[in-house]
Amino acid sequence: MDVDRTDVEETGGDETELGLGSVEELMGGIRATALGPGPLGHETFTTTSPEWWPGGRTFGGMVVAQALHAATLTVPDTLPLHSLHAYFLRPSLPGVPSVHTVEHVRDGRSFSTRAVVTEAQGKEVFRMMCSFHQDEEGEEYQLPLAAGVAPPEEIPKVEGLFPFDVREVGASERRADGSFESTRRCWVKSRQPLSADSSMHACLLAYLSDMTGASFRPLSMTEWGTHTDASLDHALWFHRPARVDEWHLFDFQAVANAGGRATVRATMHSEAGELRMSMAQELLIRRLEVPMVFDVPEWATRVAERSGDPDDRHASSHGNGNGNGSGHGSGPNLGER
Repeated sequence: MDVDRTDVEETGGDETELGLGSVEELMGGIRATALGPGPLGHETFTTTSPEWWPGGRTFGGMVVAQALHAATLTVPDTLPLHSLHAYFLRPSLPGVPSVHTVEHVRDGRSFSTRAVVTEAQGKEVFRMMCSFHQDEEGEEYQLPLAAGVAPPEEIPKVEGLFPFDVREVGASERRADGSFESTRRCWVKSRQPLSADSSMHACLLAYLSDMTGASFRPLSMTEWGTHTDASLDHALWFHRPARVDEWHLFDFQAVANAGGRATVRATMHSEAGELRMSMAQELLIRRLEVPMVFDVPEWATRVAERSGDPDDRHASSHGNGNGNGSGHGSGPNLGER
């Protein structure tokens, strides 16, 4: 397998994560279409991302969601997703068709496991393992919803042509040792009610799970357009059924910045406090020698205003020029690495 992970081109990595389009357009880009058996007999599917992301990289959450939807088409509806583990190998371009090859790794009495390889323009860009589990009764334990967080109705929303309604709570207060309990907290749901398709809800939640903003770099999380970053790997655990058209609190914690990489984890609770999903991710993170400049969008300014650091509540005037703030794309680089 030819995967080049040696270097990264020094260009802006702050891609938009919200996407300028409707939830119907987003679902259309996620939805996989069967192509038939591949050369080794595995099922193959195709998807095409909307051209929402300037800068040459499809948002990483879209890459995860597309591969996941292909996998869900190979298992019965009675087997909901419970986890996935993935690596971004190369960037994938918006508007370019991707082919997803799904291998049936195992089908047991309670579990089914799938391996998905995504290729674009003849190169492998993404690889994922995901597991599906028939619901069972068992003991119940979870970490609680963060205390003292205002409900979404009390937080102003940002208007715009986005698939999701995102209400920024902000980071927690900086601790005496300089660390944060939470580096980003936001309420999120789709802007309109959706059907009861549990597989599509899981895929949309997978898309949302990559909306980390700048939560993974706590020393500069109020700055925009100052870093190049790219998702390296991604892991999700679905603890309970969840609908993306219901409010969930997405609570991020930066774990470490070291060696040019950042590790972040997150939980997603319902309004009632039920823990429904957990996420962990590692990213490449490098500061740009020459920051890019643009008008900071309203939602990014609100993140800065709600930052937990009272001495640094400002939004930098730097960005990627698309007017949509920070996020990141798929693949370990902007060229080849």
